[in-house]
Amino acid sequence: MTVTIALALILFVLMVLIGGGKGLGAFVSLWINFFVLACIITLISFSFNPFWVLMIGGGIILTITIISTGSNENTTSLALTVSFIVMILLLLVIVPTEYLSLSAGFSVENSEALEGLSLGINVPFATLGICAALLATLGAIAEAAVAIAAGLNELKQDQPDANLSQIIHAGQGLGREIVGTAVNTVLFGYLADFLSLSLLFTRLNYSFAEIFNTKLFTSAVLSLMYSILGVVLVLPFTLLIFHQQNRNSGK
Repeated sequence: MTVTIALALILFVLMVLIGGGKGLGAFVSLWINFFVLACIITLISFSFNPFWVLMIGGGIILTITIISTGSNENTTSLALTVSFIVMILLLLVIVPTEYLSLSAGFSVENSEALEGLSLGINVPFATLGICAALLATLGAIAEAAVAIAAGLNELKQDQPDANLSQIIHAGQGLGREIVGTAVNTVLFGYLADFLSLSLLFTRLNYSFAEIFNTKLFTSAVLSLMYSILGVVLVLPFTLLIFHQQNRNSGK
């Protein structure tokens, strides 16, 4: 038994014991998403249109992730709608930013690891950077969308006598707390990942100006900003769509 299989079994047992049916669904969705990600990489390597592959694959990953939470129909539909909207908006931001930042591809610090390997691939590095940047934001978007959508529906059920404006107002406070927690999660994940980069820059005696102009640092910061932007956008769109849905239903 390899270490990967042993860790996967431990993860499976813990998720089932702690999360029950939802934990089992999350574990299954994890491996399905791995399979979808492998299909995305394969299709892009076969020169399929990377943006169509990215949109379809990203939509599938969001759908699987949100459905696996086991939420009710209203929460799931609201979270899916918001996630798709935010994903499209982020793509509109990521595409020009990645081209203007010139942060795609391998940096000078990667040269030693790339010795003996061919860089003659059929996909531009800028396109790969766009795909990687968007895929890195999907988990944070789905998590925030489900949490806020579930909170709004819980408020609606717990306060049936409250009008829509009161629920929206209460949802704003709840959403700010959820967004703050999600942003902190993304930030600490970035800081943990940047630890190895900071050690590398320190060993190479880089100045602050040199650090800010390296591809490794720029791509890491941009990835962080995309994730934070996606999480922040979830709140207003969730409130807007929730208000519109309940207004149309006359509730």
